[in-house]
Amino acid sequence: MTRVGALLLALLAGVSCARADETFDPSAYDKKAFEWTGFVEARPERQWLRQDSAGYALQYPGESRRTATRLGGSAELSGVARHRSLSFNFTGHAGWIDEPRGSDSDSRMYEAYGAWRIDERSHVELGKRALRWGKGYAWSPVAFLERSKDPTDPELAREGFVMAAGAWVRSFDGPLQTLSLSAAVVPTTSGLNADFGGGATNAGHTNAAFKLYALAYDTDIDVIWAARGSRGPRFGIDFSRNIGSNMEVHGEWARAADAPRVTLGPGNSLQTQAATYRSTLVGLRYLTERDTTIVFELYRNGAGYSTDELSAFYELARASAANPALSPLASRAAAAGYNRPNAAQRYAYLRVSQKEPFDILDFTPSVSLLANMGDHSWSLIPELLYTGIKNVELRARVALNRGDAGTEYAERAVRSRAELRVRAYF
Repeated sequence: MTRVGALLLALLAGVSCARADETFDPSAYDKKAFEWTGFVEARPERQWLRQDSAGYALQYPGESRRTATRLGGSAELSGVARHRSLSFNFTGHAGWIDEPRGSDSDSRMYEAYGAWRIDERSHVELGKRALRWGKGYAWSPVAFLERSKDPTDPELAREGFVMAAGAWVRSFDGPLQTLSLSAAVVPTTSGLNADFGGGATNAGHTNAAFKLYALAYDTDIDVIWAARGSRGPRFGIDFSRNIGSNMEVHGEWARAADAPRVTLGPGNSLQTQAATYRSTLVGLRYLTERDTTIVFELYRNGAGYSTDELSAFYELARASAANPALSPLASRAAAAGYNRPNAAQRYAYLRVSQKEPFDILDFTPSVSLLANMGDHSWSLIPELLYTGIKNVELRARVALNRGDAGTEYAERAVRSRAELRVRAYF
């Protein structure tokens, strides 16, 4: 036997003896009865404004301001309490901001729900819950029971809706590996789930939805249906599949019927019509050998406005700066949908992030691009993230909104923005 072989046998014998002396403690892996975590964040921000834009006319009517300084802060506390098959989960959020138009603060529960795990295959939940249906990163057309993501920061926590939900799961041997059925009911009254279409006109609905999930032939597939209620009936399909070890592709398709659509009509009026629209998303996520992550998505927003419809709104908003009598109409049109994020019909999203370039530990630079494919305007967001300080996260971001006059990102009030986010976890 060679010296190398003898050395290997000795090492293996030592490891075996060491393992024999070790005791396995199952309690070390038991879930704790109560766990909690949270953070506080400070966010100073400097904005450079575009005074001739539609957004400026809506946000700063009658003012002459080239820059704006904002100071924001937020805090979140999340926790879970467990007792046998029961658990209670919560996430509370509080925010504060000071800007040229004044100061404002807000606090609310993002989630607060109880869960009962009936057995290994089924569970039920009751309370305020933030679901995560869909496969998209920046957008998700099939997320029928969720508030919209912010494409400039899609991973931020979002507020849920009060609901009753449950799921049943079954595993198999063969091409069909997993099958599950999820159901949820989101009731709306005059004071409950108002953002879901409650209030005085659409109260008294149960808003049931079902999701059938299958893992078949190494592909995740969801079929989702939401019944008519506070909103019209909706149907959607999504999928996700790994191609090799470094690439994942995903897609979503959704159809919504009897959806209200508000448009500017003749004679400075707003018209509301029921419409049926289809939305589509395709995307991929790719990880290179150098730990570069690339996310790319194309989004067709069936509920969006055409380039001509948005141009008409921008003209109205700019005209309101010279004619205050038009301000109420412009404000109502903005609130009805024209000024919502990604109000157009066709978008592209690209994000490239590099983990620890040049061997700089705990450092991740990235850049995100949001582009309106209809009017060719865009927003570019470079970012630097550093996590080398224990329980502290530092993020520096810049946003550049560019395009020709009359296009979405050129008509935003902010031409450029620089911000620093300092987040301390506890």
